[in-house]
Amino acid sequence: MPSSKLYRLACVAATAWLGLMAGFFFAFAVDVAPAMTHLDATGYVATQQWINRSVRNLTFALAYFGSALLPWVPSALAALQRQWRPAIGWLIVASLYFVAVFWVTRTVNVPINDALAQWLPAAPPADWAAARDRWNEANVWRTVAAMLCFVGALTLTATVGAAKAAR
Repeated sequence: MPSSKLYRLACVAATAWLGLMAGFFFAFAVDVAPAMTHLDATGYVATQQWINRSVRNLTFALAYFGSALLPWVPSALAALQRQWRPAIGWLIVASLYFVAVFWVTRTVNVPINDALAQWLPAAPPADWAAARDRWNEANVWRTVAAMLCFVGALTLTATVGAAKAAR
C-alpha cells in the first residue's frame, strides 16, 4: 500500500470530489428530473434553461473537472511506488468516471443543453419531450457510474487508512 502523505491526500481529495459530483447527479436524478417531467413544454424549457445558466459557474467547474482529473493522481502516485493494486484500482475508477460520466456528459447531455438553450420556451420543437427523456436517461447512467466511482474511491481510500492503522 502506498504510504506517502501526498498519496493519502490525493486519495482523500479524489474521493471528496467524486462524492460531490455523485451527490449532485444523484439529487438531480431522484428529485429534479422526475419533478420536471410533470412540467409542460414551456415550463420545462424555461426551467432547464435557467438551470443550465446557473450551473455554469466556477464552483461547479472546479467540482466537475476536478472529479474527472483527480482520480488519476493517486493512480499515478501508486504506480510510481510500484504499488500495482491501488494503482490499477484508481485507474479503473478514473477510467470509468471519464468514460461513463465525463464523456457521457460531453457527448449527450451538453449537446442537448446547447440545443435547448436556443429554444423559445413558448415555442419549443415538437420533439422536446424526446430530448428531455434522452437527457434524463443519460443522467441516470452517469449517476450510477458516478456513484460506483465514489464507492470505489471510498474503498481505496479506506484501504489506505486501514493499512496505516495496521502498522
